[in-house]
Amino acid sequence: MRVPRDPDRSGLSRWSCRCSGKITTELRRGVYPAYVRSARTYRDPQYKRWTCLLRFDVLNETLTRTIAHVPFWLNLGDYDRPNASRRGRYFAEWCHANGGPPRRRDRLSDRVFCRRMTRVEVGDTLGPAPYSVVRRILVWETGLSSRSGSEYTSQSVNQSRDGQGKVMLERKLQ
Repeated sequence: MRVPRDPDRSGLSRWSCRCSGKITTELRRGVYPAYVRSARTYRDPQYKRWTCLLRFDVLNETLTRTIAHVPFWLNLGDYDRPNASRRGRYFAEWCHANGGPPRRRDRLSDRVFCRRMTRVEVGDTLGPAPYSVVRRILVWETGLSSRSGSEYTSQSVNQSRDGQGKVMLERKLQ
């Protein structure tokens, strides 16, 4: 037989319980400006799959105050490593955030989402305790262009060899 806890020490009686989840605010459905605070790829032990969690700070229309913190999950499959299939939502959102498809053999890093302004559609979950989530990312308002990696700099680098086999770098301004 299980012995109940002492209510004086823990503040819990025999029949009370604690809520294990974090209570989040509930927004009305609609389109809001938002800032991607963080992006994290991890293996979800409950669903036994890889997922990418984007955390948004939903802002008011004047962009001066945070209204709520809202999550957005993207599925990356149940393989040994994260897998962004071409037909999946992660791949489509990554291409949208990047401004174009990845270059050949390009890694689809979740950093393309971080620290960017966007407009999102917010909705509610179903269940006994609904909370707000991002349903769709409508447009990316700041951030990267469709180029990758080293092409973001304003200078290009050409390599040439001198007569002794040494590599010489020439910078050209664009």
